[in-house]
Amino acid sequence: MDGAELAGRLIGLVLFLTVPIAMIVVARRRRTTTAGQKGGVLLAVGIVLLVLVVLGMLAQAGQVNQV
Repeated sequence: MDGAELAGRLIGLVLFLTVPIAMIVVARRRRTTTAGQKGGVLLAVGIVLLVLVVLGMLAQAGQVNQV
């Protein structure tokens, strides 16, 4: 793996992790300020997305190691 490919993978990793983490942070703030259901739903979706992203990265790492 050359430098450009590594840089691209790191940028992709940061982008994929930023979205669910931002959703979780916004949901926690919404839940504490308005105590509405939107914050709870956003928190649940953010956690599910974060788990899916991590599982996808682990699956991709497993495929790369097998080749």
